[in-house]
Amino acid sequence: MRLLRALPALLIPLVVASRPAHAQAAECSVDTYQPAQLAQAGLTIQRAAAASTPADASKALRDAMKFLQDEKKLAANPLGTGFLRAQIYILWLHQEGGSEVMTNEALNAPGVKTASVDLIVAADSLFKLVEAQGPGCVEQTQQWRQSKPWTDRLNKAYQFLGADAVDSAEYYLKRSAMLNAKSAFTHNAYAQIADKRGDKDGLLSHLKMAIEMAAADTSLADTRRQMMFQYAANAQQHALAGGAARKNELLKEAVDTFLELLKQQPEGKEAAYSFSAVAEIVGLTQDTARGRAILAPMVADATPYNDLTLLLAADMARMLSRNDDAMAMYAGALKKNPNVRDASYFLAFMYYEKKDFAKMLPLTQKLIEIDPSNPDNYLLHAEALKLAALAEKDAPKKAQLIKDAEAAAKLEAAMLHKLLVTQFERREAGALLAGNIENRGKAAKSYSLTMDFVDASGAVIESVTAEVAAVAPGKTGDFKLEPTKAGIVAYKYRALP
Repeated sequence: MRLLRALPALLIPLVVASRPAHAQAAECSVDTYQPAQLAQAGLTIQRAAAASTPADASKALRDAMKFLQDEKKLAANPLGTGFLRAQIYILWLHQEGGSEVMTNEALNAPGVKTASVDLIVAADSLFKLVEAQGPGCVEQTQQWRQSKPWTDRLNKAYQFLGADAVDSAEYYLKRSAMLNAKSAFTHNAYAQIADKRGDKDGLLSHLKMAIEMAAADTSLADTRRQMMFQYAANAQQHALAGGAARKNELLKEAVDTFLELLKQQPEGKEAAYSFSAVAEIVGLTQDTARGRAILAPMVADATPYNDLTLLLAADMARMLSRNDDAMAMYAGALKKNPNVRDASYFLAFMYYEKKDFAKMLPLTQKLIEIDPSNPDNYLLHAEALKLAALAEKDAPKKAQLIKDAEAAAKLEAAMLHKLLVTQFERREAGALLAGNIENRGKAAKSYSLTMDFVDASGAVIESVTAEVAAVAPGKTGDFKLEPTKAGIVAYKYRALP
């Protein structure tokens, strides 16, 4: 079994603040108090940041710049002067409807009045001079770099990405990155741009950086897992497409990342998809040693994993001829969801191979309850009854078991149809189930199928009916049902007449 999952771009909305942060930062050697003009400018900048109207903010910013005009008096402290000028530029960028480029005259700055200042470029250059003084200074500049001007432009980049306007997205992303390049969101956006342009290496490179940066922020744990999934899935696709020079390396990274996701959230919604991808890679590479190592913790303790992941792991164990491991995981899946048809079927068959009718019979009975119009289930039930008859010492009981086995076999042979579910996909809201009905009779027949979709306890969440019209003898008719209610994890149906 292989699960497929679409990989949409991670267009992650940002929560933005309207003002720069003023949390206590680490010590920075850059002095913004001497000479006195700097202290006056700093107080005026604080007034601008707290202003309640655009007019008040603009006046305060022009007043603050006035204190920074006398270059002779400020020559002794160029770093402090530059830091405050950068703060003024950032606060101008906070103003709604303001321009990113202003003249010296509009800023009330020294120099040629008509000369233009690109506020983003200028602020970035001045912050870099301050940041060169040490980590404490970096911490302080980041409060300004990560404020509203950055998030506004980054959000615009994501909006244009969502509209497939890649060039516009890249423009705003580059502008935002000048203010703050050290962001998981920034590298994620670069990754999505690379993806839209077909640059898989660029996509993977930026996603890797985004994942590394997100690791430092516990509030981004879910976002980081989304990016990890996208990285692993794209690494797998890129490696298998034949265009990657480092195919083996990418496949290993994909497996490692999928397994880390599985470890972090074994019951999470991505767990089964992650294991499905791992199983596919192991199957393609025939890396049986890695396969056994992947299965080992699940065999040791199936409890943390959901039923779908355990079902996939059991399938992989069978592929690796590790039947005992497969049986343990089929059993684990059924503990969590007793209505998983395939787990019951394969576990029953494997007990048949071991001649263990006592454990086989409850499973075949469950199969007939869940899947009553599939003759294969009656045949398997008949074999379980035959094994029980062979082991029975009491003559009357033996006779009854033989009679029951013959009856089940006759039902299998006489059944005029065969219903086969070929696809069952769980969704956050609803499910998709598809299959076909084979007409084993001698005349064309139409079928009305009512499928009950259930939760793990077996309670019916939603029932859907499909009509399969005029199936000719020896032919099959397809059906597809798409219930919409949340919580569906299995199905059962009413036997066809």
